[in-house]
Amino acid sequence: MAEVIHTRHIGDTRSVLAATLKQKNNAGTETVVNLTGLTCEFKLVDRWGAEKLAQTSTGCTVTTAASGEVEMDFAAATVDTAGEYYGYFVVTESSEEDHFPAVQHELRIIIQDD
Repeated sequence: MAEVIHTRHIGDTRSVLAATLKQKNNAGTETVVNLTGLTCEFKLVDRWGAEKLAQTSTGCTVTTAASGEVEMDFAAATVDTAGEYYGYFVVTESSEEDHFPAVQHELRIIIQDD
């Protein structure tokens, strides 16, 4: 996954963050993740790794499981402070987790003030 930058202003909650979750298969080819039967959550951290939003399923929705499509609908408390943050979709199967993006800081979320 190449770096993705999602920008919004403080208090903007109408637009969702949409993503297609992908990972490399055994052959090394990047393919979409089939999310059927899996749990999806989201977390948001600042540039030092401190949690802005603890890992939660609230607001995180699998929109099309077979093609790995998800959305995060931010609550007002999540977008109340300007800054640069990093987001991760966390997929769980049984008790095993994978983070998307797998590479740290590839999903950059910038919250701007006025």
